[in-house]
Amino acid sequence: MYGIFINSIKDYIIQNFGMEVWEKVCEHVGLEEDYFINSEFYTDNLLERIIAAFIYFQECETEDLFYEIGYWWALKFVPKLYPGNISNKGHDHFKKFLIDFPLFINRLSLIYPNINLTEFQSRQLSENEIQFSHAPYKLKKHTFTKGILKGFGDLFEAKFELTLLQVESDQSLYNEYKITFTA
Repeated sequence: MYGIFINSIKDYIIQNFGMEVWEKVCEHVGLEEDYFINSEFYTDNLLERIIAAFIYFQECETEDLFYEIGYWWALKFVPKLYPGNISNKGHDHFKKFLIDFPLFINRLSLIYPNINLTEFQSRQLSENEIQFSHAPYKLKKHTFTKGILKGFGDLFEAKFELTLLQVESDQSLYNEYKITFTA
């Protein structure tokens, strides 16, 4: 896991819960330095330990937390990585963004060669429907994907309904959603 992803979680915690909570998380995890270089590779286990410590201190529901992290990631983190395609608003731009999102993820692997990325797939089902699939790597909660999609929708100011079609299980690696655009 690269520092840019850990910095996103750090930023989420500090902005929403305060520096004191972040400091407790760092102490619990055993971090002497809480500065992460965006392009430096850190163990995946570190991110898991940070999230586990945060859940412990906040005594929050895991599903809600993963939704909030996904939402934050989409709204605050992705625009820093993908600014060109996010400046335009509305349904059509959001549809194009979702269809092109797997390409964005593939480009990230060129920038961050040691990253173990999750897999995203999208396909247009009709004029107003897209199927979006996510094979989670570490954040295996379907609510993380839901948060990402809702965050993207708000980012593009798009109105849509989100239907969970399938949750990652022993039979399938994917969380699948249908996105239906509304007026």
